[in-house]
Amino acid sequence: MRQYQYNGQQVPPVRRNSYGSQLWYIWGPIVVKLIIGIIVSGVTGAAIGSAYLLKHYGISVQSIDNEKLMQQFLNIYQRDYTQIMQAVTMEAYKLSAYVEGVAALITIPILLLMFRKDRLREKTVGFTPNKKAPLWKYAAVALLSAALCVGVNNLLIIGNITTISEEYQSVMVGFYSAPLPVQALSLGILVPICEELVFRGLVYQRLRMRSGFVMAALNSALIFSLLHGNVVQMIYAFLLGVVYAYMYEKYGSVKAPIMAHMVANLISVFATYYKCFEWMAKVPMRMGIITIACGTIASSMYVWMRGIDERPDHPDKPKHTLNQENLTSQL
Repeated sequence: MRQYQYNGQQVPPVRRNSYGSQLWYIWGPIVVKLIIGIIVSGVTGAAIGSAYLLKHYGISVQSIDNEKLMQQFLNIYQRDYTQIMQAVTMEAYKLSAYVEGVAALITIPILLLMFRKDRLREKTVGFTPNKKAPLWKYAAVALLSAALCVGVNNLLIIGNITTISEEYQSVMVGFYSAPLPVQALSLGILVPICEELVFRGLVYQRLRMRSGFVMAALNSALIFSLLHGNVVQMIYAFLLGVVYAYMYEKYGSVKAPIMAHMVANLISVFATYYKCFEWMAKVPMRMGIITIACGTIASSMYVWMRGIDERPDHPDKPKHTLNQENLTSQL
């Protein structure tokens, strides 16, 4: 069987009892995130629908217990189905930032438990993680992420890609209709923590333990992008997903991609609120110069990050050798 290298350490293929357990081990964190998101969205949609029916038709949950009123409700629902669904959908979009924040807040503790369990498994089998970069080197994380956020968004605007997706326009209106503090807390802090624990801390790292960096980074970034649901965010999320995986690899800590994701989202929130992208787009030369500057900064930070030595100290010592039997039984 093929042996993989993780910065000098042999990582034997992980054997599982069944194909289903293998799938759950890799994609389980994503399923957990999706289920919680669906539940929160469903509860929100039900609450919005109930409030709409009560306001416009005088129908409450209690009144539906009456058989006659129930039939009346069904007749109204069939007659005005399109109108009701459009109204509920529009209200749900307006609460998107709240819903995302609540779902992330519920999901984060569960993901932290899964993340901690994975790290304990690695210690048990004798795996030595990458060295953690010192705090001062995180300045490069912030600069690279900020430059990519602005630069990639500018390229999407220049290429008119942001205008081809109605779904993207609706999502953005929904996200940015909440008050600025709610956007900053939900989209700028809670969502990045949640998504990075899922896609880098769990999915990427689990893939990385059984494949090379490139395949693990591309696969985790691809799933990350597809779950955004529209072509504009897919492009943006895929590019940043690969970069975040590289940061995780070089810095040896999930704090690096979390910080990068926070910086990117907060810049998007404040730049949208204060119409910075519109200001840049008014003068094509201005947008072009800023985009080139962002590319220069991003490439410079990438070159600098390449110099970070993330390899564990003395990976060839016996205590750093992974035990095939332990890895098979515990992972």
